[in-house]
Amino acid sequence: MRAKRLVTPADLLLSAGVFAVYLPYLHGRGHTAPALILSALAAVALLARKRFPIPTVIACLILSGFIAALLRHSYPASPADLVALYAVGRYCGRGQALMTAIATPIVGFIVAEIFTRIPSYDIENLGTLAAVPLAVLAGAWVRIQRTYVLGAEERAERAEREREDEARRRVTEERLRIARELHDIVGHALMSISVTSSVSARFVEEDPKAGREALETINGVSNSALGEIRRTLSLLRGTAEPLKRPGLGLDDLPDLVHQSRAAGLPVTLHESGRPTEVPAIVGFTVYRIVQESLTNVKRHARDVMKVAVTLTFAPDSLDVAVTNDGRPVEMGDQASYGLGIQGMRERVAATGGRLNTTALPGGGFRVHARLPLKESRP
Repeated sequence: MRAKRLVTPADLLLSAGVFAVYLPYLHGRGHTAPALILSALAAVALLARKRFPIPTVIACLILSGFIAALLRHSYPASPADLVALYAVGRYCGRGQALMTAIATPIVGFIVAEIFTRIPSYDIENLGTLAAVPLAVLAGAWVRIQRTYVLGAEERAERAEREREDEARRRVTEERLRIARELHDIVGHALMSISVTSSVSARFVEEDPKAGREALETINGVSNSALGEIRRTLSLLRGTAEPLKRPGLGLDDLPDLVHQSRAAGLPVTLHESGRPTEVPAIVGFTVYRIVQESLTNVKRHARDVMKVAVTLTFAPDSLDVAVTNDGRPVEMGDQASYGLGIQGMRERVAATGGRLNTTALPGGGFRVHARLPLKESRP
C-alpha cells in the first residue's frame, strides 16, 4: 500500500497561484524585495494547511501583517490568509472553525488600530474583515458536504455488505436444510431396506409369499425415497421449495408406520383429540420427526417390543411423541445419532415449537415435540 503524499501537485499549484496573485499588489509600492520574500513564505506555508490548519493560518496572518505594513494595505484578507482560513473550515472541527472566524477579524482590527502603517477600518475597507468568516464558512460547507457524501457512500457499502452477508446466510441455511432433508430421507430408506432385505432371503425359501412382500416393500421404500430426493434436489435448480410446499404430512404417517412394520418394527399409531386444520409445514415437521425417531429406534435400540407414535391435537397446538421400550446399543456412529436429534430440534424450532428427548428409566427412549398450530413461522 502506497504511503499518502504529504504534498501533492495540486498543493504546489495552489501555492504557486497564491504567490502569483500577490505580484500585482507588490508592483510599484516599494519594499518590493522584502514583500516578495514574505509573500513567497506565505505561499509556502500553505503547503501545510491540510495537516496543520491552525498553525498555517497563524503563520499566514503574521506574514500578511508584515506585508500589509510594508505596502500600507488592508489586513487580514490577503490571498494566503483567505486560503488558510478556508483550510481551517475545511479540515478543522466546528468549534475551532467558529473560534477562528471570530478571533481573526478581532485580531485584524486590533493590529490595524495599533500599527499606523496599516489602514484603520472604515466603511470602505470593512469588507476586508467580512471576507474572513466567509472563507471559513466556505471551507466548513465543503467539509459538511464531503462528510455527507462519505457517510452516504459508507451507508451504501454497509448495506451492500449486509446484503452479501444475508445472501451467504441464506445459502448456508439452504444447504443445511437440504442436508437435513437428505439425512432424513436416505437414513430412513436405507435402514428400512437394510432391515427388510436381511430377512427377505429366508422368506424367499421358507415363505415365498412373505418374500415377495418383503421385496415389494423394499421396492416401495426405495421408490418413495428416490421421489423425495428428486423433489429435494430440485430446490438446487430453483424449481421447487420442499419446506414451503412440502409433499409429505400427517396423511402419510400410516404409510410410514406400515413400512416400519414391514421392516420388523412393532409400531402403533394413536391419535387423540379432535383434528383441526394443520399447517402444511407443521404436518411435514411431524412426519420428519416420526421418520427420524423410527430410524433411530432401528439403528440404536435392541430388544424392542413396542414403539408408540402418539398424536395429540389441541385447539392451538399439536403434540407428537414417539416412545420405545428397547435397550440402547453401542453406538459406533455417535455423530450421526446427534445429527438426527439436532435436525429434529431445528425443524421444530423453525415452526416456533419445542422438542424434548428423554431416556426412560429401565430402558427406552421418548421423543416429544409440541408444535403451534397458530402463528407458526414458515
